[in-house]
Amino acid sequence: MSRATSTSTPVMQPQTKSAMAAIPQERIAKLAYEKWLKSGCKHGCDQQHWLEAEAELMKEMVRTGTAPMATKR
Repeated sequence: MSRATSTSTPVMQPQTKSAMAAIPQERIAKLAYEKWLKSGCKHGCDQQHWLEAEAELMKEMVRTGTAPMATKR
């Protein structure tokens, strides 16, 4: 049996390119901290706050079509 191969390269949409850019952890951490404060400083919700902050920033990036600035490590 022969395998069919595709010669075309998938084209990424602009939104996909923006969504794939890394969001600086400092921005995620700051927003997650703000969410923690708003929730009354409840312990045990850190992962939930982090994921919500990350998703919110990713959504903002896609909506505005901007990539975040890279931070130095």
